[in-house]
Amino acid sequence: MNSKVVLWIIIIAIFCLSSWQVYGIVNHKEVTFDAEVLSASSTKTIEERMASVESRVLTLERNAGLVKSKTTAKTQEQFKNLSGGTVAASDWSKISGTDFIFDASLYGSSVEVTWQGWIDNGNGSVRLYDSTNHRAVDYSEISTDSGVKSSFYSKPLSIWRGQNAYYVEGKNSGNDLTLSSPRLKIITK
Repeated sequence: MNSKVVLWIIIIAIFCLSSWQVYGIVNHKEVTFDAEVLSASSTKTIEERMASVESRVLTLERNAGLVKSKTTAKTQEQFKNLSGGTVAASDWSKISGTDFIFDASLYGSSVEVTWQGWIDNGNGSVRLYDSTNHRAVDYSEISTDSGVKSSFYSKPLSIWRGQNAYYVEGKNSGNDLTLSSPRLKIITK
């Protein structure tokens, strides 16, 4: 037999079998419908069905962690009291008893830290020192030359990640410099 004839016989056989299957499905109504899905979709408009699908997709994306939910969380302020003390040095020196441990990640993912307090008899400067990373904390240096008790408030500090050890340093240009009531202001958003 010729190969073309065999090929045509196979094609006709496939066509006949597939036509027979289609005829059986159409005449015997073997297609089944889920009554719950059919009733839900037939009573809603297209807009309502799309809104329902979008809502379900958004819920699934939130559960999978692909989309963060929008929260209207309020800004919260917390304070961490620090120890004060006196320094009598013309170069940066540790104020004894001012050691503390701080980890900004314990307060959340969006944290801003400042510090504040009072400087007595002040003609000098104070700053925070990160003893874990051996560096002065950026934007923590406060200087005064008023000679009287005055309050101070820093800009937001550059706190490095992790649980780090800190202490307060000071220097003066004359009389003893006294730091009182220092504290960290932690703002979480």
